[in-house]
Amino acid sequence: MDTMRVWERTAALLAVVLGVLALLLSRGLPQMEGGYPGPALFPSILGVVLLLSGLGLWWQGRRAPARLQGGEGRVLLALLGLALAPWLLGRLGLSPTAGLCAAAGALLLGVRPGGALLTGGGVALLVYLIFQRFLGVQG
Repeated sequence: MDTMRVWERTAALLAVVLGVLALLLSRGLPQMEGGYPGPALFPSILGVVLLLSGLGLWWQGRRAPARLQGGEGRVLLALLGLALAPWLLGRLGLSPTAGLCAAAGALLLGVRPGGALLTGGGVALLVYLIFQRFLGVQG
């Protein structure tokens, strides 16, 4: 089995866990009167999609044993970056955090530093325009 199988299984497990977590947390969101969809609708849909996708990916990768063959360091750095994102969000705000995460992700994927900076800047600008200016998300 190649490295892709290991990361497929890891992604499958992560998707299942996040899906279940989204479903559980969305149950605590308020419901709208009259049977209209409320704030829990999108997280519930996302949870179901993540759960089913993760289970499907796990089912496909169950045939052969998994083993690691390299690239684990980049994945661990990406996971560390994701773990630091909430802290960065509180310190820097939404747009800079999104841009920084995008630039770091691009670097981990092997993009040249200039391209990674352009990617991060573009993502920061898009997040600012769409989420903060247009949708009014605070951050």
